[in-house]
Amino acid sequence: MYTPRITAIFFLLTFLQTFFLHAQPLPTQESTIFSGSGNCAVCHAPGTPNTAALLGPNGDDISPVTYWRATMMANSAKDPYWQARVTAEVAANPQLQTLIENECTTCHAPIGHREAVAAGIPYTLQALQQDTLALDGVSCTVCHQIQDINFGQGSSFNGGYVIENYRLIYGPYEDPQHPNLMVTTVHYTPVHGPHMLTSEHCATCHTLFTPTVDNNGQIVGEAPEQTPYLEWKNSIYPAQDIQCQSCHAPALDYPVMISNQPLMLNARTPFYKHAFVGANAFMLGILRDHAGEIGATAEPAHFDSTIARTLKLLRRETAELSAAARWRSDGDLEIKLAIRNRAGHKLPSGYPSRRVWANLAVSDPAQQKVFESGAWNETSGEIVGLDSPYEPHHDVINDPGQVAVYQSILKDVDGQVTYTLLRAAGYAKDNRIPPAGFRSDGVHYDSTAITGLAAQDPNFNRSNGQEGSGSDTITYRIAGLSPASSYTVTAKLLYQSITPSEAMHLFQYSSPEIVRFAGYYQQADKSPLLIDSLRLVVQPTAIAAADATPPRSALLLRAYPNPFNPETRLHVNLPEQGEFVLTVYNLLGEAVAQLFSGSLPPGEHQYAWDARNRSGQAVSSGLYLFSGVFRAAHSGRVQRVVEKVVYLK
Repeated sequence: MYTPRITAIFFLLTFLQTFFLHAQPLPTQESTIFSGSGNCAVCHAPGTPNTAALLGPNGDDISPVTYWRATMMANSAKDPYWQARVTAEVAANPQLQTLIENECTTCHAPIGHREAVAAGIPYTLQALQQDTLALDGVSCTVCHQIQDINFGQGSSFNGGYVIENYRLIYGPYEDPQHPNLMVTTVHYTPVHGPHMLTSEHCATCHTLFTPTVDNNGQIVGEAPEQTPYLEWKNSIYPAQDIQCQSCHAPALDYPVMISNQPLMLNARTPFYKHAFVGANAFMLGILRDHAGEIGATAEPAHFDSTIARTLKLLRRETAELSAAARWRSDGDLEIKLAIRNRAGHKLPSGYPSRRVWANLAVSDPAQQKVFESGAWNETSGEIVGLDSPYEPHHDVINDPGQVAVYQSILKDVDGQVTYTLLRAAGYAKDNRIPPAGFRSDGVHYDSTAITGLAAQDPNFNRSNGQEGSGSDTITYRIAGLSPASSYTVTAKLLYQSITPSEAMHLFQYSSPEIVRFAGYYQQADKSPLLIDSLRLVVQPTAIAAADATPPRSALLLRAYPNPFNPETRLHVNLPEQGEFVLTVYNLLGEAVAQLFSGSLPPGEHQYAWDARNRSGQAVSSGLYLFSGVFRAAHSGRVQRVVEKVVYLK
């Protein structure tokens, strides 16, 4: 158990590690197949002889190594939470230690694991912790050596990437320049690899199925641990050619010289920023605050930049809230809060320690709270009023003790909640909000199913009875208020990457890795991260928006009328000059019509759609999605927004 004695041990270890261990440089070691990121940085970071290379228009460092070094990918092998979780799984299933450590290092420590595979031996956590090169995480020569073999197939999942000792480095450009320089310096040959820009490349490690262990310790099957690629496949985004890299490694459309040598190198466009941000600012903060003892190769400024990009992604491109309120005939205040997922996968996605929830509060004219659902303890980070063993999905909330929590909860072979991955036989609850276009008859639904009460909720991923809205609408009904008074409603959408219950389960076990992480966790700020928020004032007879803050996204797209027949008008507001594409999709992700593609000035623009396809034929009634993609002329920043409309005949 996590005890004061363990805390004391942790602080002693921290003192010793801080005293003897300083920030680590990028490794320059080499193995048979791999080379340390420090060797790549010699050419692919700003420096001589070409000091103009790898810089943005303002002279800022945009090099791959600078962006990458403070990401979770760069620190995947050092990640103290991951190392603690591995030892907890071993403690719970000691007979499977070899399998657990070998499987878990496949993607978190691919350099050491792949070398062990080549040598015909299993890889261990202990071997990793003693290997500086392997601790380089998902490094340059890992991703850029993966071959386009079995991509998108089951054999490529669970770390089924293929890396052979061919000494080939795949990149996005068709005509590698001066290839002999790379051959001479690091003994790799650069070649064109268009598969580097596909979601299937990422899916090799981000589609994981974990063995299921029964009460006798025997493996009896497997369960999906994380499936963002499969969720993406069952959405509108593949048809729009929006890949994982579109959001997590965004492209810049201005020319960039990708190496500081030779001097005569031509600039390339587009240039792909190796930002690799997700939503895990919590762990990035731990890595920053304990970089010395963890052995991170990034400086605090690097981590701060990655955290800033993470928060920007969360607040601008993840989800958005909208709300409406009215007084019911029975005197209750009814508030409908809609949450629209803007990501290409479920919200939240990935490892099942994550959750998103809605915090809604109502205040009287004296600014005293008269109702709040989803409050949290500022010290522990725990949500107030949660049910045990987990909060069920809610369509209607009429009590502060009910909370809209979006998460996946594992269950074992007996149907009981479990936090041990190898005990998982499936999910007791999975009401994570799907991406737009996600359907129960779509591909891979058996591995990504909506589970629990959300599956029967007519307002969850449905609009007018049709699946694929990528949203959920919660109805709050609040009694005991006065319809003669005005009230202020505030709503927040909040995110945690590690729930307190997940952490407390982990701390039931004891290992040096768990002791270390427990100390980090105790010191960390466990407040949830904000995804979106809104504020409105409910008047005795009307509702008026009273949010003085600017919109979360400067790109606005609204349809009116909606539902419509025979025509709806799309109102588009652009923040600046840029390229804009407006496309209509059906719920199968098929492009029905393109309403505009070209350059536009800032301001409002309107387009009409008369429910006809590209060929001028009338479409069937139902739900359609307007997708707007805007690329700013000056900054190259890409924004996307989706508006759903209903065509009624």
